[in-house]
Amino acid sequence: MEIKVSHAVQEFKGDGHMESIIVQNRVTGENEEMFPAAAFIFIGLDPNTDFVKYIVETDKWGFITTSGTMETSVEGVFPAGDARGGSTKQVASAVGEGATAALMIRNYLEKQQGNRGYQGD
Repeated sequence: MEIKVSHAVQEFKGDGHMESIIVQNRVTGENEEMFPAAAFIFIGLDPNTDFVKYIVETDKWGFITTSGTMETSVEGVFPAGDARGGSTKQVASAVGEGATAALMIRNYLEKQQGNRGYQGD
């Protein structure tokens, strides 16, 4: 694996499958043709969290900070996926975080109901 920083993809070449990639070094302006077996492109991420930035704690990049139980600085608020600080920014992980957050929400609600006593159906 090779990580290229300060490079921009100029072109993917191939007929029906990727054969090579042309990348440009943003510092020198030089183009380079690479022949990898596969490519993973990460173009950066600005979290879409502006709607909660004055409600829950976020880090300096705008990602929502959470405890080990996925809870935010506001009791009862549990984010998951790309908006959460420390997430891997991968779909498979986001799905797992969503399941974990759902379990944490259920535990939270059960605790809240237990604190009020049995309310009946």
